[in-house]
Formats: sequence, C-alpha cells, structure tokens
Amino acid sequence: MQITKRQLGRLQTLYSQLSAHEIGIGAGRDERIAWASERLRKPVVSFKDLSSDDAGFLIDGIQTQLGVKAPQAARKRLDRDQARRAGLDGRKDGEEYSAAPQLASAIDLETIDNYYTRLGWDRSRFDAWLRSPRSPLKHKSAPTISTVADANRVRWALKGMLQHAGVWMKRKGITYLTPLEKRDD
Repeated sequence: MQITKRQLGRLQTLYSQLSAHEIGIGAGRDERIAWASERLRKPVVSFKDLSSDDAGFLIDGIQTQLGVKAPQAARKRLDRDQARRAGLDGRKDGEEYSAAPQLASAIDLETIDNYYTRLGWDRSRFDAWLRSPRSPLKHKSAPTISTVADANRVRWALKGMLQHAGVWMKRKGITYLTPLEKRDD
C-alpha cells in the first residue's frame, strides 16, 4: 500500500525536527533521501514512493530517537443516547439501562487505571479495595468491572477519593494532577 498523505506529512515534519536536533544530519532533500535509503537498506527515490509500512518504520524510528510520543487519534464523540447512557448507567436514576447492560470498553478500564494510579495505588491494592465492604461493587460475589454500570460506579467512587485527597482538578476539558502535585487555590 502506498504512503498516505498523513504519513508523508508526519515523516517530513519529523525528519526536519531530527535534522535540527542531530549533528551530521542535513535538512536538504538529498540528505533526506540518503538517510531513508540507509535506514531501509534499499534505494529510495522519493518519500512519495515509499510504502505505508516503510513510512511507518521510518516514523517510528524517528519518534523513538527524538523521544516523541505518537499522536493519539481523536476520541470518537458519543451521540446523544450514548452520552446519556454513559452519564446515567450505574446510577439509581439510570434504571432504564439495567435491562440491557453494555460491556465496559477499554477506554473505561483505562480511565479507571489512570484514577487509581493517581491515588498512588498499584493493581493489587485496587483489587483489594474492589473486594472490600467500601467498594461500589460490594454487592457482587466476585467484584469485576464488566459492564458500563460497574465501570461508572467505580469511576465515580475513585473520583470522589481523588477530590477528597485534593488531587482532582478539571479546567477547560480534562486536566489531571498527579498525587504529588497540590492545588494552588
């Protein structure tokens, strides 16, 4: 498959950053082509002629060398019904969703991991809390986060603990503080 327009732009941008930071790497077209040929161990005539896999290899190499994180894809915006469900599922006023439970997504579980990590907990401490009488899943015989309702209950409980600890802050979207940072107000 041919290189995508997005990959081409990313590769050119990263290469210009690499040439600005590394000694001995020129910024000109000939130097860029020679660099790509050397990295791929095959002749390269133009970045536009690269395959998608070759471009991905070069992009990953530059990002690793520069210590740059890969850009994350924008999170898909929820439609009205999905947003309502995400906000109500697991609450007493969200009983309308109990008849058709929805599985928790990887994003839900990642958010929960972020929250308990910010509390300074490791996975074993989090699991112990889930089994404790203070857990929002205490009504389950084997407390596991399997549905959106379970994920929301756990998320809201952890958010409350973060607020109580003084390490939760929200401004212009989502801004998170680590447990070591303190609020300035």
